Amino acid sequence: MPFSWLAERILEYSICLLRSLTTLNNCPYEYSLPWILEYNFSIIADLQTTQSLIKGLVDELMMVLLQGELYPFSSFYIKAGEGGTPTTSVDEYYSEGTIPFIRIDDLTCKYLISNKDFITELGMQKSSAWLIPSQSVIYSNGATIGAISINKYPVCTKQGILGIVPKTNINVEYLYLLMSSSYFSKEVSRIITEGTMKTAYLKDINHIKCPLPSMAQQNNITNLTSSIENKLSIEQDCLRYLNLQKQYLLRTMFI
Repeated sequence: MPFSWLAERILEYSICLLRSLTTLNNCPYEYSLPWILEYNFSIIADLQTTQSLIKGLVDELMMVLLQGELYPFSSFYIKAGEGGTPTTSVDEYYSEGTIPFIRIDDLTCKYLISNKDFITELGMQKSSAWLIPSQSVIYSNGATIGAISINKYPVCTKQGILGIVPKTNINVEYLYLLMSSSYFSKEVSRIITEGTMKTAYLKDINHIKCPLPSMAQQNNITNLTSSIENKLSIEQDCLRYLNLQKQYLLRTMFI
C-alpha cells in the first residue's frame, strides 16, 4: 500500500488528537472550585481519549507497514542481551556504586530519566550485567513482559530485562513504537516459554518479522507521535496544577 495513504491516515488521526487537546489553549489562571472540579474531569477524559487515540494511531501505522517488506527483529540492532544481578550478599558489588542498575519498577515511563539502584564496576564485572549505551531500548522479557523505556543515560539491567542497541538506520523512537505496538506484543505472546517465570527469549524474539520503513519515513512517524505526546504532557502538567489549586481551595474553605 502506498505511503501517501499512510500519510492521509496519520492526518486523520492528528486532527482527532488535536481536537481532544484544544481545551488547553484558554486555560485560565484563576479558578473557582466548581470550575476546577468540572475542568479536572474534562482533562482526565481528554487524557484517556488521547492516550487511546495514540495507541490506535501506532497500531494503525503498523498494520499499514506490515503490508510491505518485513525483516527479522535481529536485523534491527547492533547488540542486545539481558543483564544480570550481582550477588546481593557481596557488599563490594553495591556499596557506593555509581552504575545505574535497572529493575522492572524503573520502566514506568517512555523515557528512563532516573532510577533507584546502583552497582559498582566490580559488581558489573562479576555478573552478566553489561553497560547499555544511552538512546537504547530497555525491554522486559521476563515475568512482567512488555515493560519498555528509552534510556537517556548508560545503564545496566537485571536478568529478564533486555538492552537493545539500535543500528544506525533505526530511529530509536521508531523501535520503541514498534515494540510497543499490539502487533509486536501479540507476536511476543506466541513465543513465551512457561517455567519458573514466563520468559520471551531473545533468540525467539529475533525471528519476529517487523516492518522497516526508510529513515525518512521513520522520522515522519516519530515526529508526529512525539508532537502529540508533547501536547499530552502539557495537559498532564495542567492537570497536576489544577489538583494543587483544588487542594489549596479546599484547605482555605475551612480556615
